[in-house]
Amino acid sequence: MKSDVSNSEIDTLEKVLSDFKYEWNESQTRRASKWRLYFFISFVITITLSLYSSSFWWIGLIVIAYFAGSLFTMLRQNAKTHDQIIEHQQQLKLVRLLRKFQASPYSEK
Repeated sequence: MKSDVSNSEIDTLEKVLSDFKYEWNESQTRRASKWRLYFFISFVITITLSLYSSSFWWIGLIVIAYFAGSLFTMLRQNAKTHDQIIEHQQQLKLVRLLRKFQASPYSEK
């Protein structure tokens, strides 16, 4: 029985997936630190404007709504990508197991 995928291709796919996972985690770390910085700056500006004039209280609501939405989006993207990475890892494990089964003497009848 001939297999469609060789072991070297599986190794290459695992390496690519591992590299992607590392790069994704690094980009998420950078993105989260930027998000915290922008939130802090916006918070300080909002507090300053609110103290300057109480008629600017609504800016605080806009800032909170905007950052809540962006945080929700970041968390959703992170969860979705994490689930996809796990799914690909499981598929690669399954391919390896199937290759081992095909190579075993019990698979020949």
